[in-house]
Amino acid sequence: MSNNVLAPELTLRTGELSDCECVTGLMREINYPMTCAVMRERMESIEADPNACIMMAEVDGKVAGAIGVQIVQSHAYPEPAAQIMLLIVSNEYRREGIGRRLVAQAETWGSEHGGVHMVVTGANRERNAVALDFYEHIGFEKHGYRLIKKLK
Repeated sequence: MSNNVLAPELTLRTGELSDCECVTGLMREINYPMTCAVMRERMESIEADPNACIMMAEVDGKVAGAIGVQIVQSHAYPEPAAQIMLLIVSNEYRREGIGRRLVAQAETWGSEHGGVHMVVTGANRERNAVALDFYEHIGFEKHGYRLIKKLK
């Protein structure tokens, strides 16, 4: 008799318009006021922009998190950067490495699309201390009001 236990399967994939309800739910978990209609508009805009994408994490087919990234040009740095616009992992799946995996996927995408750095803004505010700790833990360094990580 075998006591094999199957581990949950994590899948990372590109977001689709049909995900707008899931992303809206994730945003509401962090008390961000969002409607599915507004999220659909944002996702349509992202889908039409070759310099932006949203990626989803699923655990056994259930959406567990999302990351949005775009290539930006900043006055602070001469090279293009991949900026994280959104990173949310459902409360149910936090501290399981999903955020780290989403960021790694975004880093790959950003590098492939010409980004020299990965940039996060807003994570260093006092109310986002948990996010700041997370980003610093995975290799980002605080630069003024930005967190930046060199892409490979």
